[in-house]
Amino acid sequence: MLLLIFAITGLCIGSFINVVIYRLPIMLLREQQPERFAELPADFSLARPRSHCPYCRCALGPLQLIPVVSWLWLRGRCPHCKVGIALRYPLVELLHGGLFTLIAWQWPSPVTTLALCLFASLLLALAVIDYQHMLLPDALTLPLVWSGLLLNATPFGLVSLHSALYGAVSGYLSLWMLQILYRWLKKQEGMGGGDLKLFAALGAWLGVESVNGVALIASLLMLVAFLAISNPKKNRLLPFGPALIAGAGIWLMSLTPALQPLFTGWLYTLTPSFTLITPLP
Repeated sequence: MLLLIFAITGLCIGSFINVVIYRLPIMLLREQQPERFAELPADFSLARPRSHCPYCRCALGPLQLIPVVSWLWLRGRCPHCKVGIALRYPLVELLHGGLFTLIAWQWPSPVTTLALCLFASLLLALAVIDYQHMLLPDALTLPLVWSGLLLNATPFGLVSLHSALYGAVSGYLSLWMLQILYRWLKKQEGMGGGDLKLFAALGAWLGVESVNGVALIASLLMLVAFLAISNPKKNRLLPFGPALIAGAGIWLMSLTPALQPLFTGWLYTLTPSFTLITPLP
């Protein structure tokens, strides 16, 4: 019964995260390019106006906002203008439902469970926003840093506070040094400041022990993505945030009792023992 409650809650939270994914980048971009979004109402925010079709601007009723079910019922189209509704909406909701259920199943502590649900929601929002806009908003990354440190300062944390602090610093500095090196070699920016803050947040949640593992997995995923979709005639930028987040998710799953045997044989073997900053004993 508890898992069902978490699954339904995850679907509902996923519906709200879809709002964040759509509206937060617009709110930030409007500050820089007000003329581009002149048609938006002055009070446009996460709460206003009510949910509507982004094409015809018609408001959606309660029955058209039921997570996953409404998308299937409407056959993935707006009931007014019949323009297709992105598959991203039900996928984000389903991912939330599945992640919340997995977290509640693997972590018996209510505090840790709720904290990890928050962690998963913010990471999923960041992954989609970065994929779509090459943007990692401070409004999401900075609270993620502080909430990770706060959780690990309590008995319900995933790692010790020392490990969380060193993880945050090590995550930030490792990408900062890579950014400096890339800028020196290529004479151009290769990584945004949001990636540094995101990696600091992941270190704050998962500890310094995770930094190398997350970086390794993220690098392998970026290599696969580059080989799969790169066009030799065109330099296409790939966001690093989703790869970091996927790496953090895999690392976190490796800590769960049920899934740990799947990772012990290869993840910990491939992960170097060296860390940029080693926590004090």
